[in-house]
Amino acid sequence: MLAGRGGEAAALVMRVVVAMARLSGASELLDITGAHIDACLFHGYAGLDFAELLVRGGGRVRVPTTLNLSSLDLLHRGRYRGDAHTAAAAD
Repeated sequence: MLAGRGGEAAALVMRVVVAMARLSGASELLDITGAHIDACLFHGYAGLDFAELLVRGGGRVRVPTTLNLSSLDLLHRGRYRGDAHTAAAAD
């Protein structure tokens, strides 16, 4: 995956994983059977840009995966007090 055989998004994510492993002193990676994607809430456009980069690169999960709650109440959109542009980005 690091060499790009799994696509652009997988190579990018593996570069991040390897860099974090080096920083933390890990000597090896482990196989996983599930994952949780943390920090997937809309906290600004940098996170959205990163998610869109992964989508454009063909990113897909390969194990059962959970996400955080949304920061936008999809059932009560009219109660959001921010601007429409930010609400659309968080949707």
